[in-house]
Amino acid sequence: MEQNVKKKKYANSLWIIILPLIVFCALGAFVATERAGISLDRKAQLPAEALLPQEAMVKRSDHKPDIRCLLICDSSEDYTYQAIGNITFVLDQMSVGYTLMDLAKNQTLPDLKQYKTIVIASAEFTPLDLSFDAIFDWVKAGGGLLFAQTPAEHWLYLFHSKDIGLASQEFSLVPQVIATMDTDFMAGGRGMNIQWSEDNSTEYRTGGNFKLDKSCIVHMTSTGPQGPTPLLWEKRLDNGKVVVNNNDAFNEIISRGLVAAAYSLTEPAVAYPVINASLYFIDDFPSPIPEGYNQYIQKDYGVNTEYFYVYIWFPDMLRIAQKHKIKYTSVFIESYNDIVTPPFPPMTPEIVERMKYFGTLYMNEGYEMGFHGYNHQPLVFPDFDYKGLLPYHKWPDEADALDALGDAVHLENDMFPNMVMKTYVPPSNVLSHEGRAMLKKKFPQLTVISGLLLDDDYNLNDNFGVADDGFINIPRIVAGYAPFDDSDSVLANWFFLSELNLHFVNSQFIHPDDALDPERGATIGWKTLSESFDDHLTWMDQFPLRNMTAQEAAPAVERFDNLTVHTKLSKKEIALDLDGFYDEAWLLVRINDGTPLETRGGSLTNVSGNLYLLKAQAAHVSITLDPEDQ
Repeated sequence: MEQNVKKKKYANSLWIIILPLIVFCALGAFVATERAGISLDRKAQLPAEALLPQEAMVKRSDHKPDIRCLLICDSSEDYTYQAIGNITFVLDQMSVGYTLMDLAKNQTLPDLKQYKTIVIASAEFTPLDLSFDAIFDWVKAGGGLLFAQTPAEHWLYLFHSKDIGLASQEFSLVPQVIATMDTDFMAGGRGMNIQWSEDNSTEYRTGGNFKLDKSCIVHMTSTGPQGPTPLLWEKRLDNGKVVVNNNDAFNEIISRGLVAAAYSLTEPAVAYPVINASLYFIDDFPSPIPEGYNQYIQKDYGVNTEYFYVYIWFPDMLRIAQKHKIKYTSVFIESYNDIVTPPFPPMTPEIVERMKYFGTLYMNEGYEMGFHGYNHQPLVFPDFDYKGLLPYHKWPDEADALDALGDAVHLENDMFPNMVMKTYVPPSNVLSHEGRAMLKKKFPQLTVISGLLLDDDYNLNDNFGVADDGFINIPRIVAGYAPFDDSDSVLANWFFLSELNLHFVNSQFIHPDDALDPERGATIGWKTLSESFDDHLTWMDQFPLRNMTAQEAAPAVERFDNLTVHTKLSKKEIALDLDGFYDEAWLLVRINDGTPLETRGGSLTNVSGNLYLLKAQAAHVSITLDPEDQ
């Protein structure tokens, strides 16, 4: 018995030694498999791009939309220039031809019978005093009139106040702080409260404290220190309609979608081309992982940064993407050093292996990897002015920049053979004109540039479309895992709504290290950030947007940019002829009068209210209407 007990004790002591060795070997085998055993599944890679053939492309300058709008402005007014720039941009995007009438140069109205709509972008109406009777007679006969600015001339209230829906002639400008979307005239907006101005601001948005009659349909209202005011409304006037915008938002790029939505209220039906794409960029991925511990990650999870990225952040990102069926476009960066002159030191084997591990798993999900650069120094040269806003260097010359970029491309090719990076995202969203020209000349594999749609700092704004240099611009709109909660951009949700209703597009970017940076979300923790991202995507699921990578969206942007829409309306039909149509096109269609019954040459999907998404599969589309529902 005693001998058996000794044997058991001996066996147990051996297991105490052997078991850790077995675990250690198993872990070693796992790490070896992780680092060397994962291969890139070529079947999971992106399909070949379907860009338009050169002979099918139509320059936007060659578009010839039907002239159906009279746009009236007054260049002598200080604030007219930017409003006219935004309005004409939107009309061009919507395929609406227009005649521009400048009251500072000409005060004689043309024959109004040739137009379907009039947009008055002036606030002072004195030059039009003798013409308003004719304008409102034209509206009553079936025209659509849009006031793009808060009316400021008392003459209008004395003689035509009832025609625009005013119940009283009292008038003063009052602050507008919170804007409420009262209807679904803008997709996704109904019930949303927008921080329209900063609280206690010296630069409030303002509008007239109008009181409206009950016949008006109010789409937006505001609240402020002096009470509520209507922001945007429409009023039927016999056979026509008047739409009034009671604020200065038409002056701003972030409100172009409001311009489109307001204009679409003026006619019985309005159809305009859109992109229909939703994109999610991950900047700086794959990239070197910061070493050691981050105080926020350590506090929440008790692990180092590498463990967090491998076993928490990355699996969560994949899980969320699979749940909502979104697609990521990441952009590769080799180093975070600030070196802008050679030699450019190579990455250590350990860093390369980790980047290869991430990139392989990521691309096996069918996502896209684009190009961010060698390091995070923007592609600018000595003449560029950072304006003291960014702590970055400038590349001494093109040769040094090319040397560094070439090094990054070679590293990517070594890690992912036969995978070509075709989308370029500028570091810190800064790309000089000289840098862009260099990319076009030296990196012909690049087809897409994804900078910022709005850049207040350097005015390097990119608009969706095919640029003059041949790059396809797919700019980013909002940033962060919870972009609507970003305290640095109180109008982020408004900017999103605006682009959704102009181009039917979403383009958002995030960073892996947002969870490490207290200014970008580390203080609330990754658990909250990831839940906010999940909640945001749940809200996004309501829209029939196509989830795409940048290279998948590039052909969609080309087709949008190629299209000119010709519309013929009757009480029974909306007939659309699409110049520049190739194989498919997408349009938003607002049907103010009537209900769609049948669509030939395409299919309709309701987006919200009387706003529909049209997939056109032929160059001619016909939508029949229920004549009894008008």
